[in-house]
Amino acid sequence: MAIHFAPPALSDRKAVCDAAAYAKAVENDASFVNLYLLRAKYGTEIAFSDKLLLRRYSDGLRAGTYGFPIGEGDLRTAVRLLHADAAERNMPLRLSLLTKSQCDLLATAFPDCFTFTCAEKYTEYLYLRDNLAELRGSRYHGKRNHISQFWRANPDAYIQPLIPENMSFALDIADQWLAARPDPHKPPLLYERSCIAEACENMDALGLSGLLLYADDKPVGMTMVSEISSGIFDVHYEKVIPDYPHAWSVVANEMAKCLTGARYLNREEDLGENGMRTSKQSYRPDLLNEKFNAEWHGKESDLC
Repeated sequence: MAIHFAPPALSDRKAVCDAAAYAKAVENDASFVNLYLLRAKYGTEIAFSDKLLLRRYSDGLRAGTYGFPIGEGDLRTAVRLLHADAAERNMPLRLSLLTKSQCDLLATAFPDCFTFTCAEKYTEYLYLRDNLAELRGSRYHGKRNHISQFWRANPDAYIQPLIPENMSFALDIADQWLAARPDPHKPPLLYERSCIAEACENMDALGLSGLLLYADDKPVGMTMVSEISSGIFDVHYEKVIPDYPHAWSVVANEMAKCLTGARYLNREEDLGENGMRTSKQSYRPDLLNEKFNAEWHGKESDLC
């Protein structure tokens, strides 16, 4: 049976979210927001086999790969469908950015049929919401210091929920952050800016929430998040304008305080960049979600 893949549309949100919820997904590529906003970057297409979400990618670093099938349904059937689709495209079956538990499921369903390799740059950093909200203990001394310095310097600062009526401020902050960069015309940064603009235009349809931080009677920081599955939130964007360096810690802390229904916050991967790695490690991750790639080397008979 051929699979009809198509780019994700806003109308797919419920089905994607249902699949992620059934799988109890914690990984950021199970987030509908990421699937939708990054569809051009990775040439993302999706399809459903019963209630299993299938994903394939034709561009960027994930070109020629598929995502792990998530949701309610038979894994062996889904893999057979992906194998047939790959064969039609004269490609080997490769799956990208699998979690360790997903690798185990594949290995159980198809013993000795996949080769697994570690995707080191894509390890995700997850944090217990309570830890980021409360910042207790010596390991968060530096963060508490940054936050205290911000509030001392800006005693009249305050936060607002991010809603469609003030969403334009989030884009303004992103623009000021980008303009202050030494490489503002770098393609990945411009693409991120376009994604933030699209997120602002479709906040409700994407299921996004967030907050704005104000100081000196102007917006100086923003963050945008969405729920991947029950109690697991993805931090998609977090920006602060120049001259408010301590505001980064304030934005992260205030967002964690607001997400009272969250258990974990996924602050995504560092992509091998030292600055991002240092920043993410400074928040003391409670869980490192390692990622792996898989390639089929089994026989046709293994699919039966």
